[in-house]
Amino acid sequence: MAQKVVALEKIHDVAEFDCGELTLNTWLRATAMQHQKNGTSKTFVLIDEVAPRRVLGFFSMAIRTMTKVEDLPPELQQRLPRQIPGFTLARLGVSVQMQGQKIGAFLLLEAMERAYRASQNIGGFALFVDAKDGVAAFYEHFGFTPMPSDPDMLVMPMAAMPKFPDIAFG
Repeated sequence: MAQKVVALEKIHDVAEFDCGELTLNTWLRATAMQHQKNGTSKTFVLIDEVAPRRVLGFFSMAIRTMTKVEDLPPELQQRLPRQIPGFTLARLGVSVQMQGQKIGAFLLLEAMERAYRASQNIGGFALFVDAKDGVAAFYEHFGFTPMPSDPDMLVMPMAAMPKFPDIAFG
């Protein structure tokens, strides 16, 4: 089973996707493609090359509005401007058939790598996560820190991410 992450396209069968969370299912089915078309977010899906229409999991990312440095956890506020740029991991879901196979961790690391690579090209201090339905502990396990004002909003500075190897071209 050769799996890969690709940008969401019309060929992907989002209507059949079920991660067990109605709000995530509804968002993927009704909103993800619209947001992708107008540029407000980008959704990536995990597929199997044998059945490329079937969505095994997904995540959505966007540029984050500037965050006030005083809103960050105190240990992250040192030597930063008053407002910092970043990226948001807005949604992440794994189909119920694929849960328990570490696909959520794989998709999270994929999102982290994409944010890290973008920050290397255009800047960006951190990746923020808007955790839904009490899954903040999942992100904390990977090193994200809860924001003081909202424990379901978490942050990881790019400097704290795993080092993703550079790809040499040519």
